[in-house]
Amino acid sequence: MKTVQFRTRVEPSLKKKSDSIPRALGLDMETFVSMALTQLVNRRGLPFAVTESDEDYFSYEYGLNRNESVGAGNRMRAASKRDKTLGRIKTISGPEDL
Repeated sequence: MKTVQFRTRVEPSLKKKSDSIPRALGLDMETFVSMALTQLVNRRGLPFAVTESDEDYFSYEYGLNRNESVGAGNRMRAASKRDKTLGRIKTISGPEDL
């Protein structure tokens, strides 16, 4: 597949903060940008839900150790499941569900 060079400018701090995230997800930055642009075109809007695991998020955001992070993620999933069962969370599969 033929490619073109794509250059952009970002703040150094944003570049530094963002460099490790695609790697943690098994991607390089070029692949991530291609994925983002593809989703932008396909959805005709802002893309996607590729994120760190709950445990990694809690560890980074709240300074929890791995065991605390796993516990927090498990509690969050259990609460979401309970809320869905109780009808507090609605599954949306199309515009008619809004």
